[in-house]
Amino acid sequence: IHEFADSQFGHLFARGEDREEARKTLVLALSNLEVVGEIRTPIEYLVELLRTEAFCRNSIDTSWLDGMIRERTVKVKYEKLDVVFYAAVLRAVRRFEA
Repeated sequence: IHEFADSQFGHLFARGEDREEARKTLVLALSNLEVVGEIRTPIEYLVELLRTEAFCRNSIDTSWLDGMIRERTVKVKYEKLDVVFYAAVLRAVRRFEA
């Protein structure tokens, strides 16, 4: 997938005997999904949203996600050494381009 691709390049559905089983199936599927190409994905963020207590209890409404984004309640966790590595690469690329 190239960087100018539509952000909705695919859809993923999950099912189960009940909502909780379908939710767990969706978390498992997203956790194992691999997208190759020049595109960032919100996969880790979606998994964290699916694991929130409110989503598990199904006590969400149409304003739930807006509130989560506004309050920055869900955060994707990064390994410290990965962040250091990518920061170093970014600095090197910027210096090279200058």
